[in-house]
Amino acid sequence: MTATPLLKDLLGRGKPVWIMGAHDVVSAKIVEDAGFDAVGIQSLQLAMVDGLPDIGLITPDYVVDLCRRVRRAVDIPIVVDFEQGFGEPYAAVHWMKEFEAAGVSAVHIDDYGLPYKCTFFPPHTMGLESVDETAAKIRAMVSERSNPDFMVIGRPGTYVATVHDTEEERRRDWLVRAERYLEAGSDALFAICPTVESAKYFRQVVDAPLMTIRTLGTEMHDEIFHYEEPIVGLSIDDIYRLGYEMFIEPTTLLGPAINAMAAAAAAVKASGRSDSVSEEHGELQELLTRWADAATLARFTRQYYADA
Repeated sequence: MTATPLLKDLLGRGKPVWIMGAHDVVSAKIVEDAGFDAVGIQSLQLAMVDGLPDIGLITPDYVVDLCRRVRRAVDIPIVVDFEQGFGEPYAAVHWMKEFEAAGVSAVHIDDYGLPYKCTFFPPHTMGLESVDETAAKIRAMVSERSNPDFMVIGRPGTYVATVHDTEEERRRDWLVRAERYLEAGSDALFAICPTVESAKYFRQVVDAPLMTIRTLGTEMHDEIFHYEEPIVGLSIDDIYRLGYEMFIEPTTLLGPAINAMAAAAAAVKASGRSDSVSEEHGELQELLTRWADAATLARFTRQYYADA
């Protein structure tokens, strides 16, 4: 890989940009092999695979290191959850440059305040940062980025916060934040759409590229933030027709992977035989060749150690 592939180059093609979440190099390679447009590195799945709640415990250097390894393995853009910028504008710019150097093509920065935690951990309580503070970070990032095509995406968090009591208040606050982040230089906006109606509203009131997100398994829980079933059931093309050019999914692959490993562990323990999961496991040499780059190792051995 000699140059960072650009997420911006995928916009305006007349079809959606589908960003699928990955939590390590193998899952990123699976995303690329399946034909998705970009890899999404989100705090939720990274915290999850470390056995932690998503409450800001995953450090930026941890994510930067993962992005470097993913960049070496895939040729599609990487989009990173930039949290609240990891501090004040100076810190936001510092970490943005680290991600740029790691081969990331876009970050999205949110404005969640205290109490800060993932919206899917009950009880659902979420504050909002001052719009001025977030706008200042975005302005600094846009001004200081090394590549003007590196995308900074503002993420108004109004609809996952619990600071407004009515839909009217939420809509007013979301629009203020969206407009301020665009004025600060955001290349796009990341809208959290719990309903089809909210998705239509966001598209109606702003003139900018829009990204949205879907997190499976959140549509039935009343004590946490959740999506209504109609929007969860939309296809990628349905979402695009609503006016959302970019669509990101954090744990769509991780959930099935965890459940498959749990089922395999239970089957092996119950049977007392490791070969009880042979069919699901597959042939080891094929797995190593495909996912552990054994083919390149074999080529190097033949090419450079022929006389050894």
